[in-house]
Amino acid sequence: MVEIQKTLDKWFGQLQKKASDTIPHFVAFFFFAITIGAFIGLVVSQNYPGQSMLAILLPALAGAVAYYNRAFATGIFVLLILLIFVL
Repeated sequence: MVEIQKTLDKWFGQLQKKASDTIPHFVAFFFFAITIGAFIGLVVSQNYPGQSMLAILLPALAGAVAYYNRAFATGIFVLLILLIFVL
């Protein structure tokens, strides 16, 4: 488990350096993430109006878990990046 955490820390450090190398890049990355969330919210609210509250609560819950668990956060981030490149 320690080796996995060291590997994740290394990858997270490299990703963090790339994402926040300069303030403009970080702000652009931040707004890109907001845009993806807004798009997902729009799709859910149009296609599944009864599930709109889940589209708000589940990411908030996942964010709370990711705040306390870096391995969870890194895994979800990798899955989202893969999803973006596949679609």
